[in-house]
Amino acid sequence: MNLYNNGFQEDEFTEEEISLANGFCDACDRGVIRSYDEDQYDVIISHLMFSQKADYLKKAIEQARKEFPEDPDFAVWQARYLIWNNQLDEAQQFMQKTLRRFAPSAFLYEEIAYMAYTFKLNLNVRELISKAIAIEPSANAYFILSNLYLDKNNVDKAFDCFMEAYRHDSGVLYNLDTLIQNHSFQRTERFDADLAFTERLSHEFPLNKQIWMVTGTLYAINNQHAEALQAFEFANAIEPEALIYYAIAQEHCHLGDYKSTLKFCQIACEMSDECSANVLMGKALRHLGHYEDSLLHILKADERDIDFPFAFSELVNTLRAMGRMEEIPEYIDRFYMAENLTIEKLEWVLDCLSTTDSDVAYERLLHDARNLFSSDENYCAWLTEFCYLVNTPKNAINILDNEYADSEEPYLFEHLGYFYALLLLTEGDVSKSIHHLQNALAIYEEGVVEDFLDIDTNKLYEQYPDVYYLVSPYLDQISDIRNN
Repeated sequence: MNLYNNGFQEDEFTEEEISLANGFCDACDRGVIRSYDEDQYDVIISHLMFSQKADYLKKAIEQARKEFPEDPDFAVWQARYLIWNNQLDEAQQFMQKTLRRFAPSAFLYEEIAYMAYTFKLNLNVRELISKAIAIEPSANAYFILSNLYLDKNNVDKAFDCFMEAYRHDSGVLYNLDTLIQNHSFQRTERFDADLAFTERLSHEFPLNKQIWMVTGTLYAINNQHAEALQAFEFANAIEPEALIYYAIAQEHCHLGDYKSTLKFCQIACEMSDECSANVLMGKALRHLGHYEDSLLHILKADERDIDFPFAFSELVNTLRAMGRMEEIPEYIDRFYMAENLTIEKLEWVLDCLSTTDSDVAYERLLHDARNLFSSDENYCAWLTEFCYLVNTPKNAINILDNEYADSEEPYLFEHLGYFYALLLLTEGDVSKSIHHLQNALAIYEEGVVEDFLDIDTNKLYEQYPDVYYLVSPYLDQISDIRNN
């Protein structure tokens, strides 16, 4: 598992490997225990994790660890499984035991360092990487070290470590998109360091397309669209492809040059059948006042992929611009009722509805979202956070009052007070918010971090000193709460 590795793709598994994994599943279904060698188990587990077959994956790891207890590879797979299953505390404890149990090895230190770094576990990543490098230097180890220095805004040392990684494996140049993922498409504290880092790489490797793509994306995140456009044009000059033409079109759109947006979208559409370019063409045509043509392109993408959120939002924007508001509910229902309903898709629908007067439909969708969650407590937590972030607390309060206020489910009982406190504060009812917060703290103190502080913002501390007084004893549990 490499930090600079994007993971398995379907075509990376041979038919024989897929058949091996399927054979393991079949044997489990029939209650038959088959033995495999270590390489076979690695293939089986890799494919089961890729295909997200949780029950079989758990069985495969348990069986491999039982048959090969002295092989650290399967202990690492166990840690990965715990993380994949969102059992981060258990994963951290298991990694600590694994480090004590097995003999020191570069592989073990490197893999545990990767997981600890990626998922922000409480392990000394720098020490683990230093130990790995002392035993056997590798590209992955130096790439992680480069990221550690970027976290500290030390571009010079990050660059030196990256060049050392490159000397071990030039493939690191083609996986720089992990830097973009670090920002989740918005600025973070290390943004400036990452941008300076990729700019320095572009001077060192001026003909590397991936570096220019990452640099362009970072500029775009920072709303420096002229600079982003130039970087994407450099990437396209090196090796044209549909994705780059689409990126160029996006930057022209951000800069308000809608005719150029159309031009480069057209090229992207000729090279690929992705929906994005058609939707962007529709957006550009709408800005140019060609509403009917805009609608045609967006519907073309919508028909190809009814689950595509970007198409839906632009469809609503275009119908609104045309004054055809009465048609929007039909598309909302069609989009919402499609088979592959996801939280992301639902949030797109809700976001579009929030700009209309469809309050009844908005609350209905919020209520129906319960079907997407495995438990009441998970649903109520999502409902609270979503309505808090989009400033629609009244809708969430109505649902909590009508459906969950009298719940006897223990976990929900512990957390419900924090949900009410946050929503009421967002609504401006400070006295009721404090009342619920006091009750919640008396019932379950740990919930203040998970439910209240974790999605809070500075304004609560600046505007509501009484609230700050109540939660201040818990602030040291989240060192960067003021930056959330």
